[in-house]
Amino acid sequence: MSVQSPESSPQILIVGCGYTGLRAARFWLQAGYSVAAITRSVARAAELQQQGLQTIVADLAADSPAPPLPACPIVVWSAGYDRSSGCTRRQLWIHGLEKLLRSLPDCPQPRRLILTSTTGVYGDAGGSTVDECTPPQPVQEGGVVCLEAERLLQAWCRQHNQTAVILRLAGIYGPHRLLRRLQDLRDQRPIPASPDEWLNLIHVDDIVTALDHCALSDNPPPVMNLAAAETATRQTYYQTLAELAGTPAPVFQLTAESSTRGSSGNRRVISTVRPARNLLFQYENCRSGLIQALAADAEHH
Repeated sequence: MSVQSPESSPQILIVGCGYTGLRAARFWLQAGYSVAAITRSVARAAELQQQGLQTIVADLAADSPAPPLPACPIVVWSAGYDRSSGCTRRQLWIHGLEKLLRSLPDCPQPRRLILTSTTGVYGDAGGSTVDECTPPQPVQEGGVVCLEAERLLQAWCRQHNQTAVILRLAGIYGPHRLLRRLQDLRDQRPIPASPDEWLNLIHVDDIVTALDHCALSDNPPPVMNLAAAETATRQTYYQTLAELAGTPAPVFQLTAESSTRGSSGNRRVISTVRPARNLLFQYENCRSGLIQALAADAEHH
């Protein structure tokens, strides 16, 4: 897909420039693209501008109308839910997405809209394997709302002759984000979950690889799961993290509260779409990803 446009006009618009979105923005800036970001914080907008992004300050979850948006041919929805924001998941992911779609100006070329969803839409598979052909059956609110957002975007794109790409992300990890603080492992604080359940993971750098592929490919996939090829159990992941970080072995303790609170389900997530596209990730197992993340953290400190 060609995204050539005047230098002053942004070619890629990112909604939610947080842990993942900012890394994608940096990648595209380094590749020579002009990138704009929507953020609800004036302070955050100033930080993003210092990194070379154009910014639009807007709270899409609020009732106020959206400000004018640039006519970008590529739009990436990467808005993570922040419990401290004061809004609900539905206000952000449904009402916010609806407001964004209503506010997008006409674009001189067909627009591509990429939504980062979650593998939580598959629900509980009882430990069995799910792929893109598995019918979604979310059990938690996050998965339910994400699936509704997927369908909202797909319907809008069909109606407006645009291209929708749904990326269903496994658990994101990487530098400064290791799912559990190392101090918890050092203190041998029990992990309130089953050690034998699958822990589907995706390294943040591999998400950026997939976003770039889907943004610029001539024929992007309608739906693709993003998960490392080698699925780890929770035991394997935390044992590997403890070994690499030099902490005591993880302690698991499934309490009554954690078992009733539940999770988004025990399943092994694979992709049948990604191998067919020859889309290779750097971190296909948690050991390689954790080595990189820990090294990056150490360098940062």
